[in-house]
Amino acid sequence: MGSVARRPTGRSLARALAAAGPILYFGWLLYVQIAADRPVLREPSFNLETVLAFAAAGYLLLLIGTYLAKPPALAERRDWRAVAATVLAIDALGLSTQQPVTQPDAGGIAAGLMLAGTLLAGWSVWTLGRCFSLLPQARALVTSGPYRFVRHPIYLGGILITLGEVWLRFSPLVVALNIVFIAAQIVRLRYEEELLVETFPEYAEYRRSTSALVPGLV
Repeated sequence: MGSVARRPTGRSLARALAAAGPILYFGWLLYVQIAADRPVLREPSFNLETVLAFAAAGYLLLLIGTYLAKPPALAERRDWRAVAATVLAIDALGLSTQQPVTQPDAGGIAAGLMLAGTLLAGWSVWTLGRCFSLLPQARALVTSGPYRFVRHPIYLGGILITLGEVWLRFSPLVVALNIVFIAAQIVRLRYEEELLVETFPEYAEYRRSTSALVPGLV
């Protein structure tokens, strides 16, 4: 006898709908990124700018992939504070990248910082796999890859990217936007740690043995 196809349950349908938003959002960011880097992607050459353009597009594709068939969260936080911190972080960094370049001679150093941040964040997302999420959630305790050295390598990658942005587009507005970005990321970091402490008893020992952002410092 042939197998009978199972109808999606209410929970699986809810998870699919919850994943649709981030997938569409990251898809839009990917479109914007490719549109901005089109001249570089159309005629690629072996330089930092080209590598950064491909790395940024690859990172966004990786983020989209994490939301496909994502398992249910063991614990999550969806209140307005968590949503506001996430929106503030994303919008502040997005507005910063749209500001004009004020220090073109700093392009090499800025691109190097942004590339390092993008690669670190990409490595971190790859290690997390489908445990990655925009809002604070707990699915599994990941301590491999970059998580052996710091508890929040994605946020460290974001800080490296902001340093590159400030270096390249220095202005009072850009500095203010990136301060908002970092402050919002710190709030998100604290929310995530609260969930992980409550969900995984072994997280307390992991937190004692690692730094949050910079090994041996912070």
